[in-house]
Amino acid sequence: MKLNKWLLVAGALGLGLRIALALSIKPVLASDSLEYHQYSENLVKEHRYYIIYMGRQAHLRGHIFYSFRPPGYPFLVATIYKLTGIRPRVVSLVQAFMDFCSSIFIFLLARNWLKPRNAFWAFSAAQAHFLYVPMLLSETLFLFLFTFSLWIFCSRRTDKWLWMILNGLCWGWLILTKPEKVIFVPLLSGYFIWKNYSRNGLFKGLAWLAIMSAVIAPWLWREKQVHGQWVWISSRGGRTFFEGNYLPIEMSKVYATAQKAKLDELEMDRLFYKVSFEYLKAHPLQYFKAGIKRAYLLFDLRTTNWLAQTLFLPMLGSGTWPRQILTYISLMVFNFYRLVIICGVAGAILSWRRLRELALIYAIPVLLVIFHFAVFIGASRYLVPAFPSICIFFALLIEKIVSRFRPASMPQNGLAGYE
Repeated sequence: MKLNKWLLVAGALGLGLRIALALSIKPVLASDSLEYHQYSENLVKEHRYYIIYMGRQAHLRGHIFYSFRPPGYPFLVATIYKLTGIRPRVVSLVQAFMDFCSSIFIFLLARNWLKPRNAFWAFSAAQAHFLYVPMLLSETLFLFLFTFSLWIFCSRRTDKWLWMILNGLCWGWLILTKPEKVIFVPLLSGYFIWKNYSRNGLFKGLAWLAIMSAVIAPWLWREKQVHGQWVWISSRGGRTFFEGNYLPIEMSKVYATAQKAKLDELEMDRLFYKVSFEYLKAHPLQYFKAGIKRAYLLFDLRTTNWLAQTLFLPMLGSGTWPRQILTYISLMVFNFYRLVIICGVAGAILSWRRLRELALIYAIPVLLVIFHFAVFIGASRYLVPAFPSICIFFALLIEKIVSRFRPASMPQNGLAGYE
């Protein structure tokens, strides 16, 4: 079978599975998903960005939060709600197509370093990343924007101003979706200037930064108007820092203290920072222990078990036989996703001789691990920025295995001109 047909088969299976899951699984509105849903619903109904907290922390129920979640994802969901009604399942369907497009961008990205037949393996590995399609979480949107941006940066499209303008708009939206991912801006701007070191290249790099800043600026101004002070996009940095250091202090006690003092959401966030820094100052070893745990949890595949329990296990033993078949197929692909991560890490280690050639692909997961070790909470969902790199390393490992045990038999015709 020709490579084009293999790509068509893998793509059809990947897209079909995503659509089937989007139509079969009703999004669970709890915790993060519930808050995203509430922000989006209030945007549609009242044209205001706020939620009335209804989560697990009893001390907070009934409190109003204006900046608890970054706005990039809720504005997308609100747009879908505005067009189709308050129907979370339609959001899942849109996310199915976005996630599939991300796999295409991963394939096009891989073509910059791999032959078409090996880029096919990166594309196949990307089909396993359907986990967040039926969930109201920002990971699917982030991966779509991130892979689109990487594809532009690593191709000849940076020669044209239009693509750099689109890239700037993309990164503005991306940072409004995941503010902490601003850590990749110095890396990508440095990579772009290194590849395009000229006066024109410098101008394009500055234009990219300016457009990105212009997208973010209105929201920062909104935060200044709402809170009376400058806020970096959302008001949960302190709580995230507190959670990520795994302190032996119950979060409910901090919230109870905040409620007793009648603190607003920014003062509450600063209280989390204060409690965290005071404890870490008294117990500095805890910071390093937490850092190791944060980095470890990025790759701890056991932390993905809750996804299986939330998405697939409730479907077993109920429904018609097509639904049962879909569930078993999803579980198999889900386990393949875990295999992709393991093989991707192995491929990165075994391909170290290509470190200079694949500098950006190596730098993304390395920077991510350093960031989580130093500051940010660790969980498997935060590994998403490294997934394009993992898919490419997975393909490199398959290339090594195939070349060692048998000659390559898959034809390359039809895709030599892809980027």
